[in-house]
Amino acid sequence: MFGKVKKWFGIEGTKLRLHVLDHYPRDVQTINGELEVQSKRVERINDIQVQFIEVYTRGRGEDKRIDEFILGSWQYQHSFQVSEGNSKMLFFKLAFEPVQSAMDQRASKGFLQRNLIGLMKSMKGVNSDFYLKAVATVDGNTWQPRAKTKIFFE
Repeated sequence: MFGKVKKWFGIEGTKLRLHVLDHYPRDVQTINGELEVQSKRVERINDIQVQFIEVYTRGRGEDKRIDEFILGSWQYQHSFQVSEGNSKMLFFKLAFEPVQSAMDQRASKGFLQRNLIGLMKSMKGVNSDFYLKAVATVDGNTWQPRAKTKIFFE
């Protein structure tokens, strides 16, 4: 009985873990990594999707607006089985296309503009955060296992 409740909530079920660098240079166009899939009981994984997401925030207080952009994705569509002691490692190479705002495009034109745009962005509360998010589809589970990690650019 309790095992069914745990399975329904995804407790002690399939776990995903992303293994990637946490810092990347600004000019990188792919993120390489590993996705570890493990479970304490026998589970059938139908597919896995990894997305690279930019969360773009601007404004402050009640005027704060947040947009999410999917910059790239990678999908594994072959079903496989995992169990305790029999985890699976999937290697991925996720290519992405960065989105540049009009301010970013103008900032790339020179040193003075870059500093001025940087000042304007800080005054307006503009910020971008980048995440890798993995989601798996598991037979018989109501909740899909997920993993999320933050990526920083230098």
